[in-house]
Amino acid sequence: MRHLPRVLGLGLGILAREPVSWIAAARYHRRVERQEIAPDPLFIVGHWRSGTTHLQNLLNCDPQFSCVTLLQAGMPREYLLLSEGVKRWLGRLLPSTRLMDNVSIAADVPWEEELALAAASRYSFYHVSFFPRSMERIFDEAVMFDSVPQAAIRKWWTGYLRFLQMVQYDQPGRRLLLKNPANTARIRLLKKRFPKAQFIHIHRNPYKVFVSSVHLYLQAQNAWGLQSTDRQRVVAHVLASYPQLMRAYFEQREVLAETDLAEVSFASLQKAPLETLESIYCRLDLTGFEEAVPRFRAYLERQKGYRKNRLELTESERAAVATCWRDIFTGLGYEM
Repeated sequence: MRHLPRVLGLGLGILAREPVSWIAAARYHRRVERQEIAPDPLFIVGHWRSGTTHLQNLLNCDPQFSCVTLLQAGMPREYLLLSEGVKRWLGRLLPSTRLMDNVSIAADVPWEEELALAAASRYSFYHVSFFPRSMERIFDEAVMFDSVPQAAIRKWWTGYLRFLQMVQYDQPGRRLLLKNPANTARIRLLKKRFPKAQFIHIHRNPYKVFVSSVHLYLQAQNAWGLQSTDRQRVVAHVLASYPQLMRAYFEQREVLAETDLAEVSFASLQKAPLETLESIYCRLDLTGFEEAVPRFRAYLERQKGYRKNRLELTESERAAVATCWRDIFTGLGYEM
C-alpha cells in the first residue's frame, strides 16, 4: 500500500498528458513519418556507469552533432507541441543533479532514448526502476531480446525509429549522437538498419562499474519503484547481467569495420580528455576536431568542481566480481 500514492500519481499524470499527445500526433505525425534520419547516427555504448554520459556531454560540444534531450526523452509524444515558455517552466521543475550522482541536469541536457521507449513499449531497460521484482526478466527481454517474438521486436523497432525521426525533425541538419547503454547488446540490429552507423564503446574498471551500478539500481528503485527493492537481489542481478551485456558486445562488435568502432577507457578520458577525443575522431575519420577543441576545453573547465560519489565494495563483493567477471577483466585488459 505504501506505493499506492506513486501509482495514482503516475496514472493521473498519464491521463493529463493524453489530450496533448493526441493533438501533437494529429499535427505532426505525417511530418515526422516523412523525416529522414541522415546521416546514420553515431552511437555511444558501454555498460551503465562506465562513463557514457561524460563522453556524450563532451562530444555534444561539437556543433555537428545533436543529442536527444531530457525533455524529448521524458515527453516524447508531447514534445513538439510544447512552447518555449512551457519548456522553460518544466525545466524549473527538475532537480539540479541526477539522482545517482552529482551530474547537473536541465531540460535540454543530452539524455538517452531508452527513457522515451519506456513510454511506448514494455521493452525498455527503464522499467527495472519501476518493477524491481521483475528486473531479471526486464533485462533479458528489453536489453538482450531473449525469447522476444520477432513481431514484438519489429513493433519495438518501429517505435524506436519514430522517436529518432521526431528528434531529427526537431534538430534537422545534424548527425544524431545517441548514448544508450542498452544498445551495447543491440549493435547487430542497429547496424542492419543503419549501415553507415558508427559506434564508440567506453569501458571502465569493472570493480568500479559494479559498485556504481548497484548504487544506481537502488537509488532509482527507491525513488521510482512501484515495488519494494532488495539490495541482495540487486547485487545478484548486477553480477549476472554485466557479463551478459559485455559478452554480447564482444560478439557483436565483430560485425563492425575498423573505421566504424572506437574503443576508449573512462580512465583515459579523465586523464587525457583531448587526446582521447582526438583518437576517436581519427579512428572514425570524423572531421571538425580542431574546430571543436575550444568548446571541449570550456566544458572541461566547467567540470573541474565535480565530485564523484565515494562508493566501496565489500571484500565478499570484490571476490564475487573477480570470480564471475574474470573473462570480462581479460577482454577489456584490466587487472583483477
